[in-house]
Amino acid sequence: MSVLLITILTGFGLGIVGNIHCVAMCGPLALSLPTHKLNKFNKLAAVVFYNLGRTISYTFLGILFGLIGKSFSKIGRA
Repeated sequence: MSVLLITILTGFGLGIVGNIHCVAMCGPLALSLPTHKLNKFNKLAAVVFYNLGRTISYTFLGILFGLIGKSFSKIGRA
């Protein structure tokens, strides 16, 4: 099996597992946002800012852990 195919299948599997996490944790948080009292524009803005903040947070965490993992790969090299 090629490395590219293994990488794609691994990414797909992690996406499925991450999706379960998001439904179980992020879903209730998103549903608890008090948007029912807002007009359409403010509701849209609240949802966009919530998801933007979540996406940026996960992006920075991914970068941080990626850099940590990359530093581990360089430990054994001279």
